[in-house]
Amino acid sequence: MRKILIIFMLVLVASFSMANFFRPDIRAGYGVTSTGWLSDYFEPLKGTNMDTPVYYMDSGVPGPTFLLMGGTHPMEIAGTVAATIFIENALVKSGRIIVLPFGNSSAASIGTVFYPNQPDHFLQIESKTGPRFLVYGDRNTDIEDQGVPDPDVYVHYQSGQELPGYESRNLNRNFPGRPDGTPTEKLAFAIIELIRTEKVDFNLDMHESDTPDNYSIVDGNKVQGGRLAYMLVCHQRGLEIGAYATMEIEFNYGVSLNLEESDIRFKGLSHREIGDATESISFLVESPNPGFDYTWRENADVLYDEKYPLKHRVGLHLATVEALINGYNMFMGTELTYSGVPTYSELMENGFEAYLN
Repeated sequence: MRKILIIFMLVLVASFSMANFFRPDIRAGYGVTSTGWLSDYFEPLKGTNMDTPVYYMDSGVPGPTFLLMGGTHPMEIAGTVAATIFIENALVKSGRIIVLPFGNSSAASIGTVFYPNQPDHFLQIESKTGPRFLVYGDRNTDIEDQGVPDPDVYVHYQSGQELPGYESRNLNRNFPGRPDGTPTEKLAFAIIELIRTEKVDFNLDMHESDTPDNYSIVDGNKVQGGRLAYMLVCHQRGLEIGAYATMEIEFNYGVSLNLEESDIRFKGLSHREIGDATESISFLVESPNPGFDYTWRENADVLYDEKYPLKHRVGLHLATVEALINGYNMFMGTELTYSGVPTYSELMENGFEAYLN
């Protein structure tokens, strides 16, 4: 077994050295009817580390189209694992689901440098078929792929809002993007083009934040963090659906999510800009990652933390998918249905590993 692991890692390293492209280990299940690339919607991404796989699950039965996105920030590992579990297990029975498991492949191709004391780039786990590696990437596009140094101040192109320079490589500050912009702006533009071309009715972007236990010391005072943890952010067109979803999750699984309307003052964010630039209703969910409590935690366990284990966080994301789809169907009179995906309760009982091929 050790020899197999060594060979696997050598192949992985070789693929990086020969192509310098990140390609995720996703083992598609029977529900995947076709696969493609984000460059299918914006050709300039082709052959670059900004391109990323797209998975289609088309029932062939009329119904709405839902886009599930993970890896906008690949260090927010619960989203990429939830998307992977969905791809490897779901069977769509009516309507269509599109999954973008690693929205920013460039950020996934490097270990994180955004926060100190973070886990290794590749985290070994035991899946139901044997050893497997999860990717713990960075928050932002690799500066080598961006091709230029960070500016002193990043100016969001459409709004003129000014942000720290490193946000120029943050996909979730670059929506709706532009075709002649930086590689990160082009990536955002390609996602918008996917949504427009495929007539995506609603979408969910899966994220993680620091935990409710987090704090920092400012001027000698203890400042509580974790405001975003357990949060569902909704474009204003999706507030009723979001409110229903939070109630369903608490009723079914006893997990409380705070509901927040997307703030029009904060530009570049997926839940704001996708909903404004397209007909798709946008949502974003945040789970608590103990690795982000870097000011006081040492050697945080992002997989098996006692209070915030990955199975809990992945379960929260998949419960949000379930509840949003149920809410959309109820309010819109549609039928988007699927089976085969573990519930929050099943993940808590069996672990996330049991649902990875």
